[in-house]
This record gives sequence, structure tokens and C-alpha cells, in this order.
Amino acid sequence: NKSNDDEEFWQITFNENAYVISQVFAVPVVFMQDRAYVGGMLVNRNEARFVDYLYSSESSQEAILVEIKTPNTKLLGAKYRGVHTPAAELSGAVVQVLDYRATLIRHVEQIIKGLGQNVSVFNPRCVIIAGNGEQNIDSESKRRSFELFRSGLKDVEIITYDELFRKVEVLGSLFNLIRKRTTDGGSPK
Repeated sequence: NKSNDDEEFWQITFNENAYVISQVFAVPVVFMQDRAYVGGMLVNRNEARFVDYLYSSESSQEAILVEIKTPNTKLLGAKYRGVHTPAAELSGAVVQVLDYRATLIRHVEQIIKGLGQNVSVFNPRCVIIAGNGEQNIDSESKRRSFELFRSGLKDVEIITYDELFRKVEVLGSLFNLIRKRTTDGGSPK
């Protein structure tokens, strides 16, 4: 399913395997809600905003907003004066999650009332899981452009699906959950 372009598929998959998204973070996190309402609903029920996942840091209780796209999400766009621009889908996702963050900060009192958990919104982190670097970033120029873009973002962290898959693979190896093949290519040990 590494090239599955159905965002709903990934929502279900991550719901069934919650530990996968937690691998993105360097600190222990608490899952709060999937498809979490973060505010913005008008009287006519329009303009409500829902982030794909709401987590909080276990120790600080600071909110963490996670927006998922698909592995097929384009990471880079056209070449511009020797560099590659971020793809519209990716830059759109950045603005989208920052809008969710701003809305959550404005409406936090009403949102967390019935949640039953404490959450802080002093400086919520935002994470986007999108694209596949192995497939989309096939030259040094593209790699440099992508890294300049994502490392230059102050409040949003971008993780590609191939990076996430690799983290899970490493975790599986650490806990001997992945069978190792014999050196002759035969059956697993």
C-alpha cells in the first residue's frame, strides 16, 4: 500500500496502528482524537475545521496537530531559478495545518470542555505526513530544495511516508518483529 492514494485508507490504517504516528515524535505522546474539531464553526455550521489527529505531549500536555496526506502527494513543483518550488499540495497542507493551529488557539476553551483531558496551546506543534521522498526527490537539486523548504519552516514539521515506514522498520528490527533472511536468500530464520 506504499502508493495508495486514498487518504481515508491512511486515516483508517493509522487509527488501527496508532503507534506508527507516535514514532514521529522524540517525546512520549498521548493520542487525544482523530478527526478532531479545532474550531471555526459558524452558526450555520459552515467552516468547521477538523485536523486528522490531535495528540498532546505526555509531559507538557502541549497540543500536537497531525495532518496526513498520501504517499502520492507531490512534494516539489516547477523549477525556479535553479531551485524547485514546493508543490501546491504541500504548501497548501502547510497553510491548512497552520490555520487549524490558529483556530485551535482561538477556540481552545470551548473545544476542550467536554474532552476530559487537559491540553495546552501555548505553542502547538504541527506535523504533516505526506509524499514519498524516494520517489519524488530523484536529484541532488530536488533534495536540496526540499530540505531547504522543510527545515525553514518554523512551526511545521514535514515527514515523508518513506521516512515514516523506515522508522517503523527500524522499530520492528529493534524488537525482533521482522524476520531476517538468510545470506543465501533462502527462507527466514
